Amino acid sequence: MQFWGRTTLAAVAGAACVLQPVLAALALLPSDTETDTVAHARGVPSSSSNTHYLHERHEPAHVDGWARRERVDAGTTLPMRVGLRQSNLDAGHELLMNISDPESPRYGKHLSAKDVTAMFAPSVESVDAVKSWLVESGIPAHRLSQSTNKQWIQFDALVGEAERLLLAKYHVFEHLESGVTNIACSEYHIPTSVAEHVDYITPGTKLVSAGYGAQATERMRRRRRTRQRRAVRRRKPKKPRAESDIAHVECIDEEREFKILGSCGYDVTPTCVRNQYQIPNGTTATPGNELGVFQGLNQHYNQWDLDMYWKHTASWIPQGTHPELRAINGAYGPIENVTLAGDEADLDFQVAIPLIWPQTAVLYQADDEWYQQEQLKSNTRYAGFFNTFFDAIDGSYCTLDAFGQEGNCNDDACRDPEYPNPNDADDGYQGELMCGEYEPTNVISISYSGVESALPYGYMQRQCFEIMKLALQGVTVVESSGDNGVGGRRYDPRAGCLGPNRDVFSPRLMSNCPYILSVGATELVSDNRTARPGNSGNGNNNAPEAKFVERATTYFASGGGFSNVFETPRWQARHVERYLARANMSHLGYEGGGRNYSNVGAQPGRLFNRAGRGYPDVAAIGDNYRVVTRGSADRLGGTSVAVPIWASILTLVNEARLAAGKSTVGFVHQVLYKHPEVFNDITKGSNPGCGGDGFRVEEGWDPVTGLGTPIYPKLLDLFMSLP
Repeated sequence: MQFWGRTTLAAVAGAACVLQPVLAALALLPSDTETDTVAHARGVPSSSSNTHYLHERHEPAHVDGWARRERVDAGTTLPMRVGLRQSNLDAGHELLMNISDPESPRYGKHLSAKDVTAMFAPSVESVDAVKSWLVESGIPAHRLSQSTNKQWIQFDALVGEAERLLLAKYHVFEHLESGVTNIACSEYHIPTSVAEHVDYITPGTKLVSAGYGAQATERMRRRRRTRQRRAVRRRKPKKPRAESDIAHVECIDEEREFKILGSCGYDVTPTCVRNQYQIPNGTTATPGNELGVFQGLNQHYNQWDLDMYWKHTASWIPQGTHPELRAINGAYGPIENVTLAGDEADLDFQVAIPLIWPQTAVLYQADDEWYQQEQLKSNTRYAGFFNTFFDAIDGSYCTLDAFGQEGNCNDDACRDPEYPNPNDADDGYQGELMCGEYEPTNVISISYSGVESALPYGYMQRQCFEIMKLALQGVTVVESSGDNGVGGRRYDPRAGCLGPNRDVFSPRLMSNCPYILSVGATELVSDNRTARPGNSGNGNNNAPEAKFVERATTYFASGGGFSNVFETPRWQARHVERYLARANMSHLGYEGGGRNYSNVGAQPGRLFNRAGRGYPDVAAIGDNYRVVTRGSADRLGGTSVAVPIWASILTLVNEARLAAGKSTVGFVHQVLYKHPEVFNDITKGSNPGCGGDGFRVEEGWDPVTGLGTPIYPKLLDLFMSLP
């Protein structure tokens, strides 16, 4: 499921939050230069005092759409918050590297959720240092309080007090398009003695309009196709809505009903997937090893659709089988009206459940129906995504204030749903935000992705940090790489691309996070030497013995590229270097995205960040998958197909490891990147976009199909050989 579409660099800059140093794998990429468009600085010596540092600088007068107005009256009261720097960020990353390194004696020794929460709490030293500074600067101790999660020091201060404290000047800033006003300063300073303890301060330099979602993001719209391969029935077009990582839907002739007559190259089924990757039938269902599947944006499965699929395509699944619902903040799961079923939701379970059976699935449906509908609008103020899901599976995330972002935030700058739902909505959830309501499953499948440049650095860093915390607990998060190649749209190849000429590649999130297992898509190509007709056991000519060649998808371009926010992780560096050399593309890259994307588009002809986290990591079949959705038999294509395939495979591996008394696989990247022999290396294809050819597939890892598609027996043997 794709969300967040085109954005301008100016809009991103205008909404960008404070930048802060993070752990090695999460560090913002270095900036060679800082432009006058948006100037942000951290840890710069202050010209105002040799005892203070310029902690943040932001010239909003140079940001499109904002105007600096009058000074704020010195007698105005401001609610001040000092965000304390998180502890052990580097240590957390290094610990994960040890836990996930197959050559480490600590491999597989995951932490408990309680241990992870305690590990990253701000230190007592930081709290004491900041309180001492405030009191010594004239803020009475009785005004100070600390948040329950220990991550904030908060107090009220008159503007005059705040300006003296921070060597700052507060102005009113007006967003010219929306009329929204913010109180902010162009820069502020803090003593050198507390700089290492302070993450950021609010109100500070951050400026966000209430209409950020409308001005900075244009929702990606569904692309539907009807190809004339055989008899094809056209449906009445539907209104466009948020696009899933389903690139197309092809409707099947009603006369064929649900019978599958073609080969796997034309009609991909669970039987085809099993055969292609040599996946055996499941035999166990270890309690607690269910596969978690995320859904949102008004995507709901229908039980009739599932039952028809079980009957005609996966007959080993009993009628009535469905995922366990873990509803988040008033969400509901299945929908009774079959005509309103969601392609994405139906697809995910029709891919996953047949592969993992008799193991079952869990549905994490996020947010009440009002928010799910609201987030489909192009002018929504709730342009953020995933945070309420992470809140529900990790209570500490609700109160995690880090990287310039607040947990359980309820103002316009936060972008996330607020609970109790304050909007006039009959279907709004009036309970409190769910925090730690559910346990995370060992593997979580997410077929939703977004545009990296559509959200502030800090928003992405905070989410990526959470995924690292889940990895420390042995959880694997699997996500789609998107369906738009290096950026753009099928019918508008430069839409959403970056740089003044709209030719710079536009990476996607959360695939940009190095702790996500990002999955690209392939298609099956008939090979007459190996593909033979047969019988699947359902009366369909879908040969279980057929084997097909794979290549990168051609009807849609599988998403892939390099992040402008996160740098190349060390386990991937050698592979990226080899790819750029083989593809002869190093000269087309720039070095680091820069602060607020200052390097993006700065050099004509430089199209991607060669120092960024490369994605996808792996790939799987992603086109021509047969489903039953909204009461009809369809073919779907997109990275949404590939994600639950990989999530199912890792769930099966966990079944075997747990049965042998071993831990779950958790963060799999270091193992996978060290063992290319467990993959079918894809060597044909590319992922065009942004008016160009994108990246081409090469031997070894590439930013189209990653390391390749799985060879399940080898993958299983590898993980079973580890402690």
